[in-house]
Amino acid sequence: MKTHSIAVLTIAAMLLARGATLEAPPPASEGVVHLVMSQVLPSQPGTDVTVITVDYPPGGSTPPHEHPGYTYAYVLRGAVVSQLDGQKPATYKAGEMWTEMPHEHHMVSKNASPSEPARLLVFFLAPHGAPLTTFLAHTPSP
Repeated sequence: MKTHSIAVLTIAAMLLARGATLEAPPPASEGVVHLVMSQVLPSQPGTDVTVITVDYPPGGSTPPHEHPGYTYAYVLRGAVVSQLDGQKPATYKAGEMWTEMPHEHHMVSKNASPSEPARLLVFFLAPHGAPLTTFLAHTPSP
């Protein structure tokens, strides 16, 4: 099974918060995840609220994936191209955001610029303890 950097970094960020160490940096072309906070949503037992930032280097991207809960992504810096399953790609600039439904396929998530970095702030409302990102199996185009 192929391991992808964003999942590894999400786990690594959680481990770092608990005092563990990260052994290797992610590939330079992928987004880098930073855990801001994660806790049980007090008003909704069984649901976690997790906040992360994702830093995309120029031309950086993440592979197709999905999330187990509701996802709210806000562009802090630069511009990000996002394409959800069944929709056309859209470019979001700093100050703009999009939402994703649970298990909605996020087919494209990439920095819109080949020369400038981009940064996202992402809020997840997901089942307690569920992996925040599941990468989709690659299927070749016909």
